[in-house]
Amino acid sequence: MISIFVMFTSCSRFIYSESDILKLLGYALTGSGSVLPILCILPILPYTMSFVSELKDKALTFWIIRTGTGKYAASKFLSSTIAGFLSVAGSMTVFSPVMSIFFPLFNGQISDGSPYAILLKNNRQWTYILILTVHYSLSGALFTGAALTISTFIPNKFSTLAAPIVICFVLMRLTAYAQIPDFLKLNILVEGICPDVTPSAAFLYKLIPVAVILGILLYITIKQIRKRIERT
Repeated sequence: MISIFVMFTSCSRFIYSESDILKLLGYALTGSGSVLPILCILPILPYTMSFVSELKDKALTFWIIRTGTGKYAASKFLSSTIAGFLSVAGSMTVFSPVMSIFFPLFNGQISDGSPYAILLKNNRQWTYILILTVHYSLSGALFTGAALTISTFIPNKFSTLAAPIVICFVLMRLTAYAQIPDFLKLNILVEGICPDVTPSAAFLYKLIPVAVILGILLYITIKQIRKRIERT
C-alpha cells in the first residue's frame, strides 16, 4: 500500500487534462525521486527482515530441525525475492486500473525512448505495461535477495535495510563510467532499461544478470546460514 501511495504522489504534479496512463506510470516510477523507495527500500520491508527476527527469537533451530539447513535457507531466500518482486509488481498492477478510471490508456504520443516503445508503435499497450512491470519488479527481487544475504552476515534490522542501498549507491558510481557493457552498469540494471537493443534483448539483459546475481547470493546465503547453525 505504501508503494502505491508513493507512486500516486510522484506522478501527481504531472497530471493534466491530456495525460495518459502510460506517461503517468513513467512519472510514478521515476518522478520526484520515487525510484529509491519503490524499487529498493519498500520491497525489503515485508519479508526480508524475518531472518533477523527468527535469529533474535532463537527460532532458527526449530525451523532447521523441521526442514534442514539447505531447504530452510533456499526457501527463505526464494520467498524473500518473490515477496520483493510482488511488492513492485502489485503496486504497478494496481496503479494502471485505478488511473484508467480517470485517464485514457494511451493518447498516441510516445515519450518513452526505451526499446520497449516499439510495443506502443505496434498498438500493444498492455503488453508494454506487462513487460515494464516484470522489468522493474526484478529490481525489487534483486534488492530483497541482497538484503537477506546481508542479514545473514549482520543480523541487524537497520543494517538489513540500509546496507543494500549504500552498496547500490557505491556500485552505481563505480560502474557508471566504467568501460563495461551498459547492461552491467548498476544504474541501468536497477532503475533503467538497456538502450539501443530490441525489446526482447532489453528484457534478457535485465533478466539474465539479475538471475545470475541472485544465484550467487543464494549460494552465499546457504553457506552463511550453515556456518551460523554450526556455531550455535
